[in-house]
Amino acid sequence: MRNDGQQFYEFEDFRLDAARGVLSQGETIINITPKAVEILVMLVENHGETVSKDEIFAKVWPDSFVEEANLSVNVATIRKMLGADDETPYIETVSRRGYRFVA
Repeated sequence: MRNDGQQFYEFEDFRLDAARGVLSQGETIINITPKAVEILVMLVENHGETVSKDEIFAKVWPDSFVEEANLSVNVATIRKMLGADDETPYIETVSRRGYRFVA
């Protein structure tokens, strides 16, 4: 993973433009919701550390009541967009606590 100082992160063949909220794989821009991008940016910026569900809710859905299922659906969407599987997990679930970016 690399951050070139301009809020770009690179991992595997993905590039995440945190400032613009754009995820791409090679030259292809991946169609992903703004909330999912916000979650991904948060996880990538805290690479290797557990980000609690409460932290995610506070940043991504401030001043809103959101069911935990919304977070789970967004994380599943991110995993699908990244093509994550058992061999390349990208995002690890930390039971009852939160999520960790492990790419």
